[in-house]
Amino acid sequence: MWIWDDERVKERLNWYLAVSTNRLPAKNLICRRIPAEFDPTDEENELWKIHQRCAEKFQEVLKAIRDEDLRLEELEIPTQSLLDLKLELVRRMLRHCNFCRWKCGVDRVLEKKVGTCQLGKDSRVSTYFHHMGEEIPIRGRRGSGTIFFTSCNLRCGFCQNGDISKDKDNGIIVTPRQLA
Repeated sequence: MWIWDDERVKERLNWYLAVSTNRLPAKNLICRRIPAEFDPTDEENELWKIHQRCAEKFQEVLKAIRDEDLRLEELEIPTQSLLDLKLELVRRMLRHCNFCRWKCGVDRVLEKKVGTCQLGKDSRVSTYFHHMGEEIPIRGRRGSGTIFFTSCNLRCGFCQNGDISKDKDNGIIVTPRQLA
């Protein structure tokens, strides 16, 4: 594909290219192999400290894989992984939402009060489809999958998708499994 002839694109998206051509593993697969020992009852601050240590290990493993000193298959799948820890932290963050730039702090699990995005704990998808309009490094020759979530709160001045992305009640609730 011609876009990969551009050295700037190759340099900035080199991991993406290697993953898309099955030369390197996706980073979430590496996260699943980084051990993270934690107690789900630990305080959130403690979980963030553990996350920092695991993230450093992730960077070491990432470099070793990139340098071809290590293969993903050589790493065991631990009982608890960095990916599990990230999931626990996201669950905690729902209790004092700080996912977007507004950092409203609302408890999205209780759903008694809403923040700027007007969302609760569930994700809502307005629409999804096969898309040929993305930039070529993202879509390749065959297109990409596009997912428009509802209740976007970015307030972009020239949004071309506001009619489908801003309404909090638009679309359907999707589970993490459906989304994956």
